[in-house]
Amino acid sequence: MKRIIFFILVLGLIFSCCACNNHDNISKKPQMLQAPEEFTSFEAFELHEKESEKKTLSYYYIPGNLTRDYEFVKITKRENVYVTTEYKVSSNKAVSTEKLSTYDSERLSTLLCQYYLYEDGTKALSSFTGNGFEAVEYGDKIYYRWDEHMENNPDKQIIGYEVVFLKDEKLIYMHLPAIDSFENMIKFADVVKVNID
Repeated sequence: MKRIIFFILVLGLIFSCCACNNHDNISKKPQMLQAPEEFTSFEAFELHEKESEKKTLSYYYIPGNLTRDYEFVKITKRENVYVTTEYKVSSNKAVSTEKLSTYDSERLSTLLCQYYLYEDGTKALSSFTGNGFEAVEYGDKIYYRWDEHMENNPDKQIIGYEVVFLKDEKLIYMHLPAIDSFENMIKFADVVKVNID
């Protein structure tokens, strides 16, 4: 009987130590990501960044060679993760989306430029290249491309060209709507660096 009581006391002591250790570990767990912030103008976004106490962002990227066929929608920032600019294809350039799902329709009519804020762009790029993105050369640059198909079915229509590449050693991801050939859409990947003064 004494052995059983001793064994229970030892178990209780072990559980108490484990609970204390877990408490320390819980307090050291990373914090949840903040919700992304959205801005409907570049001016509002830049003003927010200038007034931010963190002062973590001094520039961002936007698609190059944009025409009037692409209307700015918003800019989104998730702290320490990414900055995304979003554009809608104007009605005179849009293709018919009548038979598409809501998701596929949106993908076919949206252009995205996402600048990742990670320190090591090359390491971040490897997560894409290891998941089906294939190298393509355009001009004097290397891009990594994956085609998004309607209903995620490779036998169906392409609705977007997903492209990742490095710019100034930072990772850029772009969703180019497949409203034209890849060769005509890749020109938007000639991104422009915008400094926040």
